[in-house]
Parts: sequence; structure tokens; C-alpha cells
Amino acid sequence: MKTYQDQWTRYHDKPTDGINPSSNNGGIYTAYAVKLGLPVNKDKLRECFELCNKATPEGYFYLIRSPNKELPPISRDEIIALAALGFLHPMHLNGWSFSPYPIPPFSLKTLIKQVLELRGQHRNYFWKNGLSQIYRFAFSTPMQDRAFILECWGEIRSIRYFFYKAIAFLDSKIGKPKNGIPWLKYGGEERKKIMQTEFPEDHPLRNL
Repeated sequence: MKTYQDQWTRYHDKPTDGINPSSNNGGIYTAYAVKLGLPVNKDKLRECFELCNKATPEGYFYLIRSPNKELPPISRDEIIALAALGFLHPMHLNGWSFSPYPIPPFSLKTLIKQVLELRGQHRNYFWKNGLSQIYRFAFSTPMQDRAFILECWGEIRSIRYFFYKAIAFLDSKIGKPKNGIPWLKYGGEERKKIMQTEFPEDHPLRNL
């Protein structure tokens, strides 16, 4: 019988063997599934999340996408998903950065050189080639995502929170949904349909 879940009960967009993940985006697809009421094992998901918490010998903490899979680095989509699933708290981030690498002191000269080097390259070029000044931007959690993460945890409503929420409100109104993330964050039937088109016709997420 075809399954789209791995051993941690995370969902994927391609069929799995029931054990190994078939994508690097198990978090976001699982967050979609949970919102739709599809079955998962929360204990296994939490165990998976804990195994994805890593630390360097120097004490630098970071998250990876899947146990024993360091690359590619975790993405903004997965950060949003882990918060939606109730696992990721702001304390898991380094000041709203989810960089798996230590970020060096700011250098405008180096940043300009690295931005010029990055032009026309694949989106993974910056981390594959150690363009470390880019990390502070590429791995930064946008303000609308900060509001979502704080809301997932019911954090105290501060002036900063309301500022984040204002940004999130604008994002929900003017952002064009190209995938399912806006649906996960803001809901809506139209956004849901856009999310479902990411998956094959026989996929559980496509048929709810």
C-alpha cells in the first residue's frame, strides 16, 4: 500500500518506503496535514524534532531538517512548520536567526563582495561556498513569521508583538500565495486549494 509518511509519521510530497523521508520538507507537509486533521504520531514527531536539535563543540545550537541529515540547511518553511506543530519556540532560534553556522561580525566590504559573487548563482550557492555575510539575511526570520511563532506560543502581547502582527496583517492581504505557507498561517479556502495543487492527485493532502 502506498504511503507518504516516514517512520516519524511526517508527510512528504512523494511516496516513501514507510521509513525514510522522500523529501527535505517533511515538517511543512506535516504541518499542513495536522491542520487538515490527518493522523500523525505526536510522540514520534517530538522525538524527531529533538533529534534535529544539534550543538557544535563550541556550544552553538542549530536545527537540521531530519535526523542524521545535516544538509541542505533548514529553511524558513520548516521553521514555520515546527512552530505550527508546537515544537519550535523562539528560544530555539539565535535571536530570530536559524542559521546553522555562526554568523561573523558585520563587514560591509565583505558583504558587497559576496553579494556580487552571488549574482546569477543558484539559491544554494551562498552556503555551499561559505558566503558567511549572507547568512544574516538568508537565515533571518521575517517579522511576519515572528508574529506567527509568538502566536503559536501565546506569548505576552507587547508593543513589539503588535508591530509584528501589523506586518503579518499586511502580508496576509497583499502577499501572493505561491504555496501553502500563507494558508497554514492565515487560512482561507482559496489558499488551501493552492496548497493542494502542490501534491499528486492520490495524495492524502489533495483530497480533503
